[in-house]
Parts: sequence; C-alpha cells; structure tokens
Amino acid sequence: MQITPEIKAQLAEQKKECPFCKIVTKEIPSKIVFEDSHTLALLDIYPALKGHTLFLPKEHYPIMPYLPEEERIHFFGILPQLAKAVKSALVTVSVQIFIANGGLAGQQSAHFMIHLLPRDEGDGFLNFLLSKKKDNLSAEKSIPISRPFLTMVNSYFHSHPFSWHQGTGSTPSFLQEIKAENIIVYEDEKSLVILPQKCSVPGQIEIYSKTEEKYLENLSAEECTHLFHLASLAASSLFEGLKAQGTNILVKSGKTDDHKEGKLCWYILPRMPDDSLQGVLWERKQPKYDLDGVASKIKDKSWKVKYLPQKKEEVKVKTTPTENHSKPKTIQEEIAEAIKKMKG
Repeated sequence: MQITPEIKAQLAEQKKECPFCKIVTKEIPSKIVFEDSHTLALLDIYPALKGHTLFLPKEHYPIMPYLPEEERIHFFGILPQLAKAVKSALVTVSVQIFIANGGLAGQQSAHFMIHLLPRDEGDGFLNFLLSKKKDNLSAEKSIPISRPFLTMVNSYFHSHPFSWHQGTGSTPSFLQEIKAENIIVYEDEKSLVILPQKCSVPGQIEIYSKTEEKYLENLSAEECTHLFHLASLAASSLFEGLKAQGTNILVKSGKTDDHKEGKLCWYILPRMPDDSLQGVLWERKQPKYDLDGVASKIKDKSWKVKYLPQKKEEVKVKTTPTENHSKPKTIQEEIAEAIKKMKG
C-alpha cells in the first residue's frame, strides 16, 4: 500500500496518542520479552492464555498492508524464531497466531500487532474452534459468494506477482486431498490458497504451506514472510470483494483441542455484524499467576532471536513439452471448472 503524504500526516497524529508507541519509547512500562531495532514483543497484561505475547513493529502502522516491504520482511522473518522461543519457554505443543483487522474483528489499538498464543491439548481454550458447516459456494442469494467474487479474488492474487514464484510446483501428500476437494485461488511452489467448500463464514479463505505440514516455527524466514503476505492479500480481497467490515487472520499450528488435524493453516475470516464468529474474542482479565516469572522464561529463550537477511532465490520451473505448447486456461475457465467439479 502506498502511503501518501496525507496518510503520513494522519499516522503522525495517531502516533502521538498511541499507548504502544509510548511502550516502545518506554514512557509506559511493560513486560518486554524481546526487542530489536525494528520490533518489540511483550506480555499481554490481560492474557487469553499463559504466555500470551504481543509482537509489534516499533513504527506506528494501523494495519498490516501499511508496513513497508523492508519492515514486513524483517517482522515476519523473525516470527518463526520468536514463536519457537515462546513455545519452548512455556513447554507447550504449539503456538497459534491471531490478528484483528478492524474494530468489528477485535482490533483495540490503532497500532498493528499480532498475538502469539501458546497452546496445549486440554488447555480449555476453544475460542478458535471453527465449525465448518456453511457452504462457501452456493446459488442461494443469502450466501454472498458468486462467480464474480471468485474471479475478483483470483485476479487479486495474480495481479501481485512474486519475483521467485514462477509456477505451481508439486503438491505434497499432506495437501493432495485438500487441493482436490476445494477451489484453488492461488498456488505457487511453496503455498496453496483455497476457498474451502465448507466454511465457518462465507468468503473464508485458507492458506497452506507446501514445505511444512504442522509447525509455524519450522518455516524459514522467507517462507513465513511470503505466507503472511498472501494472508494480507486475502484479507484485502475480502474487504474489497465482500465489503467485509473487518477480518481476522488466524494461524493454527500443531494439534490442539480446536485443531485436531494439526495441519499448519492460515484462516482468513471476513467479519460482519452479528456473524457466527462472535466467540472468537476472549474476555480480558488479569492473570492469577506471576507475569514477571513468565516474562523471564520467555526472555531466556528469545535472546537468540535475530533477523537474518533473506537471500534472493531464483526458482526455475521445469515444464514438459506438452505444457510448453498448450494454451493456458483463463481465470474464468479455471473457476468454472472448479465450480462444476464441486457440484458433482
């Protein structure tokens, strides 16, 4: 997103009153667990779960698309390391990521941040239990998912090319069934973006890594940055195509009570007034345990977290002679084919 002089002026005014900017400058005390030149991580003082950590850029940006490319690469490039540190410090089976874009989605501050939530089986936290009972594609007028919407979303991804993504690559065994049963929105060598046949809310988009089946912390810096960039594009397409009033980006990692299959997945959820996702947000309350003790444990594990500049990678896509001479299908043809397959 291009930041105009007018937007810069608005951000400067927001920054003056932003409590998280004051945490960055140490005007407001906090439980900081990690800090480098561009980012800051601190404990949430009203945690959903023990070890609930907030991770934010030091500069003031209201939503993810505002982050300049260099800061976005730095921010998401160190996220797998930070997730690993939080998981290790709390000795949990996984860490989930939650992002709120817009007040309706639960965003309470104009400073962009992500929530890292340590998760264990049997922890009793079921806010992220997504019931896939709705049809994501239907002729019913009550469900606002149509062929024009699918075309728009598909073209939205393909109009934002990525320098090292030149083809679809192969599909790992753990994604073959998912790919076969759902509409493909975008695909490259390292990611798969789908519109699932069954969903929690119409318009739900899901993103999968082709290189890692279960755990966020196993992703490389480049892979993590790319997948979150795709998530940002998906969220933007829902704002534009469905006129969503907010979006949640939820990353489930590893096997938990609300994610029995255990696959690493980005869920991009459009938010509307009185939708079926009201239970996603948690009650803010002070913990009964010692926050300082938890902060100390995470600090002990996060001191090694460090941004490593990503190497530019060139991918050469091998094609067969048939592929070289066959006429590529249009977006409309791909979507029509997918719709026909889903209807049986």
